[in-house]
Amino acid sequence: MRLLIPFDIVPVETQVPQSAFGVAPASERAVRYALEIYCDHDDLEIIAVQLTTDTIDLEENMGVAEMRKIADELGANAEISMHSVQDLDSMADLRQEILDVVAEEDIETVVMGYEEDSFADAMFAGSTPEQILEEQKTPVVLVP
Repeated sequence: MRLLIPFDIVPVETQVPQSAFGVAPASERAVRYALEIYCDHDDLEIIAVQLTTDTIDLEENMGVAEMRKIADELGANAEISMHSVQDLDSMADLRQEILDVVAEEDIETVVMGYEEDSFADAMFAGSTPEQILEEQKTPVVLVP
């Protein structure tokens, strides 16, 4: 089973060092949900799509390490890899990148976290899942 989980790394403190960043709460909920629901698959693979920036120098695999930590905590066995997205001009570019990864990696399900009444809610609860469903015929699970 191949899952795609778009997620964010956000500051958790007012400091700038690497230790001040962590997985966004909505993204963590999506990761936990995916691992709990799909952990019975012997061949579970998760591809995480992370938006990165040149202005913040985060370790490339920080998101993967956080996801593995959650998997270990839940006793889930999954192969986890990262697809970093950088230098995008718009949210439409990010949506297209997600669609491209879904198509290229033969993703079976997309699990997306979002915060209700937020920008992410407006973006994820509308056009991105609809495009994935319409263009790729891939199920999308939204985790509030």
